[in-house]
Amino acid sequence: MFSKKKSKAHAITELPSGTIQDFPNKQSHILANGRTSLRDQIAPNFIDRSHPDYLQVGNKFVRNFMVTGFPKQIAVGWADNLYDYEGDLDLAIHVSPIDERLALDELTSKITQFQAQLQTEAERGSNRNITRLQTAVQELMEERMKVEQNYISLFGIQMIMNLYCDTLEKLNKETQLLESSMRGKKVKLTTTALRQDQGYKSALPYGQTWLTQNYRNFSSEGLTACFPFYNSEISHPSGTFIGVNVDTRTPIYIDFFDRKLLDSGNATVFGMTGSGKSFFVSLLTMRSALQGIRTAIVDPEGEYRSITEALGGVNVEIKPGGAVPNPFDVHEEEEVDDNGTPTGRKLVKLQDKVIDLLNLIGVMCGGLENEQKSLISHVLDTTYRDFGITESADSLFTQEVLLNAKGELEHSGTRKQMPTLSDFYERLEKFAHMPGNERVIPVANTLRMFTKTGVFGMFDVQTPPELQNMIDAPVVCFDVSGLEGDTLRPIGMYIALSWCNEKFAKRDLTVRKRIVCDEAWMLVKKSMAGSEYTAHFLETVARRIRKRNGSLLVASQNFKEFIENPQGEAVLTNTHINIFLKQNNTDLDAVQNKFKLSDGERDFLATSKKGHFLLKLARESTTGYAYPFAMEKYLIEKSSTARMVASAEQNR
Repeated sequence: MFSKKKSKAHAITELPSGTIQDFPNKQSHILANGRTSLRDQIAPNFIDRSHPDYLQVGNKFVRNFMVTGFPKQIAVGWADNLYDYEGDLDLAIHVSPIDERLALDELTSKITQFQAQLQTEAERGSNRNITRLQTAVQELMEERMKVEQNYISLFGIQMIMNLYCDTLEKLNKETQLLESSMRGKKVKLTTTALRQDQGYKSALPYGQTWLTQNYRNFSSEGLTACFPFYNSEISHPSGTFIGVNVDTRTPIYIDFFDRKLLDSGNATVFGMTGSGKSFFVSLLTMRSALQGIRTAIVDPEGEYRSITEALGGVNVEIKPGGAVPNPFDVHEEEEVDDNGTPTGRKLVKLQDKVIDLLNLIGVMCGGLENEQKSLISHVLDTTYRDFGITESADSLFTQEVLLNAKGELEHSGTRKQMPTLSDFYERLEKFAHMPGNERVIPVANTLRMFTKTGVFGMFDVQTPPELQNMIDAPVVCFDVSGLEGDTLRPIGMYIALSWCNEKFAKRDLTVRKRIVCDEAWMLVKKSMAGSEYTAHFLETVARRIRKRNGSLLVASQNFKEFIENPQGEAVLTNTHINIFLKQNNTDLDAVQNKFKLSDGERDFLATSKKGHFLLKLARESTTGYAYPFAMEKYLIEKSSTARMVASAEQNR
């Protein structure tokens, strides 16, 4: 027997026929009569059975139904309207096996009966029922053959349900809606008039029915289709609560950092404007902070400033006069093997930093030719060598010998001053005017406007001390909304993402961390200047952050921008957690083709409510909705209000 309560099925252990266990056993002790039994605990205050077609159980009005008409063809999903019913509904399926010998005798008797009727029709010269009788004989013979060869078994089943409402008026209305929805699937529901109390008990989890005459014969094939097939439940131990399953109303937990469950904790969140994308990311950030997961956010729209402050984090405004990190900053990192296990050796990956800066210069200059890349990478390497920085971690620190408080000699261990864009520009300009290096003169001319004396000199700075000391904050948000959109904002996003990778992801490997890149379509959109470089760096972070006990979360409202860029598609390939909120019509086809969505999943994304999402997790798929608690909702709405007020003041 199966019982279903609010769209959720529970397995019920059947008790011996005619018994309902009561605890404790009244025969076990003479004082047992004075104890409260399990039945006493669950019994309602009263039951009113005076009405022929409904009961009043406590403060609820209840109507009992039985399925008396079934579709001609029983297929998987035929009863989904019952299992997914939004109201308060209990559904029980009583299954009783039929003896094979008796079943064969009954089938043979039915075949003989229909054959006799068919012969009688033929002798009368009537063809009115010939087709129906011939079909019935053929189906029964096929079924008898399957039973004889043990392909199927036969069962008697009974489907019975209780519908609960707070008022009689609502009960009558819900009854009409339920009957109407099932009538469209050729399913007939019959109210158990004058037997409501018997039917009510039969739908409760007793493992027993009091309506023993109302069974319908089913083969094992048809019986299989009677059980509910829900979307997969996703509940990782020690995972982060991300929402509630739409179908089963159960919580969804995902552990982004358990490599036994997921090869990678990278995630994507795609949704059109107003679908709840930023709300979802804010919820995930808050709940992750409670679990000790640190988050760095690249925020191009200024949407996470208030929520960062509420969590005790730090906002960094990348704009003229703001706390802009030095893009030439380089740091030591702990070496890890292919499995992400630390080796205990620290080093400076200077070659990776040169590639990083080469991409940044490509963004600033709107692209680089291969020969230019070769010449510029040489100048970048030379710049670091001139400052005494090599692949050794010790090269980042001065080796001055000083007297300590005890009068003893010791190395100071002070971090060296890093080169800046001006230091590189001076060397590049000299190098460009040497014979054979004329190809980099246009690059030098373009970079001049990004130096201190240029119009965009905000990036030619040493990293402020306050930015050096905020790496241990629970949340660090880089707000680049103050930068001009088409030219400076992609550069600001790139520098912020580079800092997150250098100073955040590569730090303490025992700390779980996440980099959030919001509106990441700006980094992969082909029409944006230098998009091939920003997209390449985003792909690099997606591939390598796994080894640093970290994950990358990419949020965007434009899915097609990703799928149309090779590096953007590579980011999707390295992502195992994909979350889709409501999609634009222009993105639906691309999402369906890439992730092989069913028509039902596509329809869900086309019509879903705000905050409802489709989760594709490796080979699993489910639907859910972001469920905020009262305090979470208050903080996010407060953040949204503060953002709108700030925007209005800025526009004045």
